[in-house]
Amino acid sequence: MSRASDWAELCAPISAPAWREVAAATEIGSGTRVLDLGCGTGEFCRVAGERGADVAGIDASEDMLALARRTAPEADLRRGDLQDLPWADGTFDVVTAFNALQFAGDEHTALREGRRVARPGGLVAVCNWRGPEHSELLRVTRALRGAAPPRPGEPPAAGEPPAPDGPPRPGESRAPTTRPGPAALGEPGVLEGLARAAGLEPVADGEVAAVLEVAGLDLLERALTATGIADPAIERLGRDAARAAMADAAEPFRRADGSYRFDNVFRYVVTRA
Repeated sequence: MSRASDWAELCAPISAPAWREVAAATEIGSGTRVLDLGCGTGEFCRVAGERGADVAGIDASEDMLALARRTAPEADLRRGDLQDLPWADGTFDVVTAFNALQFAGDEHTALREGRRVARPGGLVAVCNWRGPEHSELLRVTRALRGAAPPRPGEPPAAGEPPAPDGPPRPGESRAPTTRPGPAALGEPGVLEGLARAAGLEPVADGEVAAVLEVAGLDLLERALTATGIADPAIERLGRDAARAAMADAAEPFRRADGSYRFDNVFRYVVTRA
């Protein structure tokens, strides 16, 4: 199976409670013009369309979009960059981003673009994982990154802050990076700060429980490979060692029948343009 197919089967459904919550919070309904940033395989576009919205989506992956065009055939789906949206100013009533903002080269620019294409008074809603203390699957992904950290001079994974160039010298202090990692985006206050810097005013927020259940280690490996999270560990350690690291990290969440259950939390913020 392709990565896009694995994503649609194993990864996308975990966001379903967040799709429903955000659709309700932004009052998407008949005639609402909606743009989903990082639309992936199109499931939120379908949710919005079923509520009567006029839907568009954008993603960097043509493989994802190929499936999205089947999932949401009425949507205006385009391949492109979240930092340079191919729509005119004020086109949409609601702009959404589900676990997508960190894949932009710069979150600030992507949010400003979201504000630009939203009509005056329109809504921009962003939803991300809370940190590993609240989202068990992130504990596994953190362990995988720790098993295969970036080599010296190698860029970090998408959404991760760059590491300093060597340890601090005696007496040197370093300001933290201004770019949050993917988990930090979902922590209270982070999205609000990014939104205000982009000219957006937070008007509502909430948390949504989301459960991922997979039948065994093979499916968990497919899920994490579909996201790209497992790639660095596989490349640096080899597949067998990476799989062993994954199994060790996931062991606390393994059930007696060999399946896994991960309890997670999404946090969303709705802002007004």
